[in-house]
Amino acid sequence: MTKHLEISPEAIAKIKPHLNDHTRLLLSYDDGVGPYSHHGLVALQVSFQIVLINDDQPFDDYDEEIETNFQPMYIKSYSSRFLADQMNLKLQPKYQTLILSDNSEEIDQNVEIVDERK
Repeated sequence: MTKHLEISPEAIAKIKPHLNDHTRLLLSYDDGVGPYSHHGLVALQVSFQIVLINDDQPFDDYDEEIETNFQPMYIKSYSSRFLADQMNLKLQPKYQTLILSDNSEEIDQNVEIVDERK
């Protein structure tokens, strides 16, 4: 089954100003693997980032596409073990942070937007 990420209108409004016609979105599991993951796991927690790259930058590690109600995102296929088939990305209004969740729990309470465009 294809994974689907429902992005709230408020989360789209936070992401959209960072985009141009040539931006590709990666939902990157921050494990220190690949050119856009710089930190890796420093604690026993799951950490994701929305990484912005140009559509001409390499993204070979991101070999699985997930559908969204906004635009496609790409993940490292092995990170799908942390992701449900149906997920949500919402804006937490008080702190203006992005929260990634599925129907039963929060996956990451602070999904950062990271610009890796050259």
